[in-house]
Amino acid sequence: MNQDRKINIFDYFFILRPLILIPVLDFFLIGNYIGSGKNNFTFKTLLGLTIYVLLMAGIYILNQITDIETDRLNKKLFILSDNFMPVSHAYIEMFLLWGISLFLSWYFGLSFFLVMLGSLLLGIFYSLPPIKLKGKPFLDTLSNGFGYGMLNFIAGWLMQKDFEWQAFLIFLPYFFSICAVFINTTIVDIKGDRESGEITTSVLLGEKISYIISSSLILLGVLFSIINRDIICLIPSAIAFPFFVYLAFYYFIYKRVNRKFTILSFRLPGLIFTAITCIIYPGYIPFLLAVMIGMKVYYKKRFNMDYPTLNQG
Repeated sequence: MNQDRKINIFDYFFILRPLILIPVLDFFLIGNYIGSGKNNFTFKTLLGLTIYVLLMAGIYILNQITDIETDRLNKKLFILSDNFMPVSHAYIEMFLLWGISLFLSWYFGLSFFLVMLGSLLLGIFYSLPPIKLKGKPFLDTLSNGFGYGMLNFIAGWLMQKDFEWQAFLIFLPYFFSICAVFINTTIVDIKGDRESGEITTSVLLGEKISYIISSSLILLGVLFSIINRDIICLIPSAIAFPFFVYLAFYYFIYKRVNRKFTILSFRLPGLIFTAITCIIYPGYIPFLLAVMIGMKVYYKKRFNMDYPTLNQG
C-alpha cells in the first residue's frame, strides 16, 4: 500500500470505528422504541443517542490503543497501528469524548448518567489490565451481554420512561442472544487468542463446548423473546438459532470449525437487527448509506483497500 502518513482530519472520525458503532445505534433506538411502544424519535432521542455514541466511540479508541501491537501484526485498524495518527492525539480525543458525554448526560438525570458511567467503566475494565475482561473466560461474554444487551437498550429506554428494574427483565432475551453471538466470535479467534495469551471463553472451553453453550444461549434468547412477546428480538434470534445448532452438530461430526458458517452466525443477527431498526425508523436508512459510502471512499483513498466488504469485519 502506498499511503501518505500525513495527518488527515478524517482519521479523527474514522478512528471511532463507525461500522461497529452501528449496533450501538441499533440497540439504543430499539430500546427507545420499546420504551415508548412506537416510533417516537424526538430531539431528546437524538441528543441521548449522540451522547451515548460519543461515549462508546471513546471506548473503541481505547480498544485500539491497547491493541496497537496485535493490530500491527494482524495488519488491521491502521490508523494507530501504522502510525497514521499519533497515539497522544488518540488519548486526547478519547478523553474529550468521555468528558463531553458524561457532562451532557446529566441533562437526562441520574439514571441516564449512571447507565453512562456503568458503560464507561465496563468498557475500561474490558480493555485495560490488570482486569482486562476481554481476556477473562465467562467475564468476557457476560460483559458483552450486559453492556450491549442491557445497558445499551436501557439507555434508549430512558429517553421515553423513568428507570424501572423491570427493564432488566424486558431486555433479558437480548442479553442471552448477544452472549451467544459473542461466544461464536471468540470461536473463530481461538488460535490467535491462544498465541497472544488471551484466555477467552472459547479458549478455555474449546470449540465443542463453546458451540453447545452458544446454541443454548441463543435458544434462551428465543424462549424469553416469546415469553416477553418481543417480536424484535425473536426474529433475529429464531433465524440465527438453526445456524448455531448446525455448527454444534458440524463440529461434533467433523471435529473442526466451519469458519464460514460461524462468521455468518454472528453477523446475521446484527444485520437483521439493523434491518428491523430501519423499518422502525426509515430516516435511519440514508444515515447508514452515508456512513457506508463514506467508509468506502475513506479506506480506498487513505489505505488503498476495499472496506467494508461482506467478507471483512
